[in-house]
Amino acid sequence: MQQFPDLTPGDLRLAAYLKMNLSSKEIAPLLNISVRGVENKRYRLRKKLGLPEDANLTEFIMAY
Repeated sequence: MQQFPDLTPGDLRLAAYLKMNLSSKEIAPLLNISVRGVENKRYRLRKKLGLPEDANLTEFIMAY
């Protein structure tokens, strides 16, 4: 994702899990955080990517 150079390795890891079409419930144990923590990470990633609130983060990443 060279268009988004400010993404951290953690952001890229979350994006990879989303690309694998995993749900927040499935991602939480992989990152050793709560489901709410995954939702917070998704929110922050959406902000870094400049997506509007109504855009689907998973669909954006799958299309990329």
